Amino acid sequence: MSSRYENDPFAPPRRSKYLRAWLMALAAHILLIVALVWNVRPPKAVGEAAVEAELWSEMPTAAAPRAPTPPPEPEPEPEPVKPPPPPEPEPVVVPPKPTPQQLQAEQQAHEAELALEKKRQQELKDKRELEERQAKEKAEKAEKARLQKEKEKKEQAEEERKERLEKEKADKAEKDKQKKEQEKKDRLEKEKADKAEKDKLQKEKEKKDKAEKEKADKEKAEKKAADDKRKKEQAAKDAKDAAAAEKMRQENMARMAGLAGSGGSGSAERSSGPNAGKGGGNGSGAGTGAGGGHGPSAGYGAKVAAKVKPNIVYPDAISGNPRAEVEVRTAPGGDIISARLIKSSGNKAWDDAVVRAVQKTDSLPKDVDGKVPPTLVIGFRPQD
Repeated sequence: MSSRYENDPFAPPRRSKYLRAWLMALAAHILLIVALVWNVRPPKAVGEAAVEAELWSEMPTAAAPRAPTPPPEPEPEPEPVKPPPPPEPEPVVVPPKPTPQQLQAEQQAHEAELALEKKRQQELKDKRELEERQAKEKAEKAEKARLQKEKEKKEQAEEERKERLEKEKADKAEKDKQKKEQEKKDRLEKEKADKAEKDKLQKEKEKKDKAEKEKADKEKAEKKAADDKRKKEQAAKDAKDAAAAEKMRQENMARMAGLAGSGGSGSAERSSGPNAGKGGGNGSGAGTGAGGGHGPSAGYGAKVAAKVKPNIVYPDAISGNPRAEVEVRTAPGGDIISARLIKSSGNKAWDDAVVRAVQKTDSLPKDVDGKVPPTLVIGFRPQD
């Protein structure tokens, strides 16, 4: 406990352990000086009578043994105690006066005692100085040891702090490394999973696209085959109808020629009406058709022109009003089989626009009798 307070710079100052010894030494010196002063007195006169006195006091007598205690009786009232007489004054003893020899001896003894005391005081001083020096050296050594210990403690604490910081730094670096490695691993796994998912979706898409393409190709092939078959059948039918119409036209022409050669002008006029099959339209076009014994009605050309005209796309301006004639072959249901230019207007762009419009129309309207002429010549003018 004492070493703790000795090494603590903030502990309260302790009282020196030599203070008590110093006080005792000082008290002893004071008593010694008083004794010396008391002994150094002026010598008594020679022949002075010395008076001595002795004091005697009566010794108390021993108490006699008590008799047996009688039965208790009523105690009488106690008598008043007389105060003891005052003590006699002691005679004053006057010491005898010392002789010169005694005075000289006392003087020598006093000087010897003073020399002895002086030596003892010097020894005490030397001892005290030695103790103080030793105590100072001990304190300095203890302080130096304390400072060295504190220095070593601080150095150890600093070393521990540095080691702790290095360890924390190493732990943090290791954690960061592990975290980066984990993040890299997670990223690679995610990229791998994403790639696998993407490849899977791509394969599924390719498989689906392939299936859809195969289905579409199959449907397209089936549709093409059906269209080819229908067109082939339609073409055969159209050829058959055209052949029948051509045969009928030839027969009508032969019959009309025979009638013209044998019957005169009146018959020719009658034959030319119903058998020629002529018709005309107003507006943007006119039509002439061949039929089985009769031609289109008077308003059929306008009906055809009304359906075809919206499909004519020709933004350029044309000088004049040239006429382009297109021969149209149709199926019995009215579907357009073919369209070809048989008379040019002199403006190729206008001719192409008319042909494209007819092809875009797809089918012609039926006439008042519910039929469509198999062959029809339609004429178009840009200003009509």
